[in-house]
Amino acid sequence: MSSIVMERVEKKYGDKSIIDNLNLSIESGSFTVLVGPSGCGKSTTLRMIAGLENNTGGSIIIGGKNMNGVEPGKRNLAMVFQNYALYPTMTVEQNIEYGLKNNKVPKDERMQLIKDIANTVGLTKHLHKRPEFLSGGERQRLALARAMVKKPAIFLMDEPLSNLDAKLRGQMRSELIELHQRLGATFVYVTHDQVEAMSMGTKIVLMDGGKIMQEDTPRGIYHDPQNIFTSKFIGTPAMNVLELEQCDDVKLQALAPAEAKYVGFRPEKVKFTIEDEKAGGRSQCISFDGMLTTREILGSEIIYKAELGSNSSIAIKCFDSQERPLEHVTVYVEESSLVFFDGNEQRIYGAKRV
Repeated sequence: MSSIVMERVEKKYGDKSIIDNLNLSIESGSFTVLVGPSGCGKSTTLRMIAGLENNTGGSIIIGGKNMNGVEPGKRNLAMVFQNYALYPTMTVEQNIEYGLKNNKVPKDERMQLIKDIANTVGLTKHLHKRPEFLSGGERQRLALARAMVKKPAIFLMDEPLSNLDAKLRGQMRSELIELHQRLGATFVYVTHDQVEAMSMGTKIVLMDGGKIMQEDTPRGIYHDPQNIFTSKFIGTPAMNVLELEQCDDVKLQALAPAEAKYVGFRPEKVKFTIEDEKAGGRSQCISFDGMLTTREILGSEIIYKAELGSNSSIAIKCFDSQERPLEHVTVYVEESSLVFFDGNEQRIYGAKRV
């Protein structure tokens, strides 16, 4: 069993609180991604799970056993770092073998393990090379191989792809997903990149200021944000969030719950036309008048910015093959695509319908 449970965990440096009353359960065999802006506490959380940082309060339970005070080497986990932490004077084979030698694994068994792991990560033909002669992706595979050879129940990864270029990051994301499926181990992965989080995680834990803002599946965290922070952090472009008092659509004001202060909707939900207008589609939409001021052509999609007045603007993501001129427009959002937030920026459920 390789589940991880953090109960009321705290981390302080002197009087400064980094993690405050953190409660988190990570299921055995899951691919859980801790994501959030720099300084949100995600790496500190990972390092406490690893035992590289001591929690100053609460309990960390791994596989049903309390790990408070247990040294890292006895937690049955392996960690992959951002900088790979390879031995530059050793070959690929020697890097993988090093930990096995320290654990006094017999030579024949060591050689078989190295052969199997090298084949799994695609490094068989590079076994006699030193790290300096490997590409960035190959170095990352070697770091993974060194972790895998220990056969841990849990893999901890702290922004392992951040040093790679965009194309290689995409390739390594796919390889990590496949690796997780093959091994069936628990993966806990830290990143500030929402694309990595959304594409790889079976569960996403979004953090800010040492607190969990939302934990959910990728689909759930995108389509059902519990607060404005989540709605703006997840999604490219971010969800449009407007103050209700700046919106003059009468229907929108009637839809909003009494306690609502903000309304939000995803950029791809904004339409320039109403396809089913003849079937009464207009009655199911709210409208905004604005001026298109910028246009980004991104291949299969185009992103516009529309100034609405009152110092407010919205992003519009569409998949038209032909770009539109930057001019005055009226755009529409279906009522079912609206979400409302209260004055504390928390999601309100059960919006009214007119």
